[in-house]
Amino acid sequence: MRPVDALPEPEAPTPRVVGVDEYATRKGRHHGTLLVDVETRRPIDLLPDREASSLAA
Repeated sequence: MRPVDALPEPEAPTPRVVGVDEYATRKGRHHGTLLVDVETRRPIDLLPDREASSLAA
């Protein structure tokens, strides 16, 4: 284990404004959803698909 892996995750405040966008790792092959904190411009999560149920969860 690398020393960085042993560090605890920093506590992030709950985002007030969330942006949603789609991404593709290879054109037409694998699509997912990106969630971003709009105010801090930091990614929150990468979802493995573009399904509404994944986003809602």
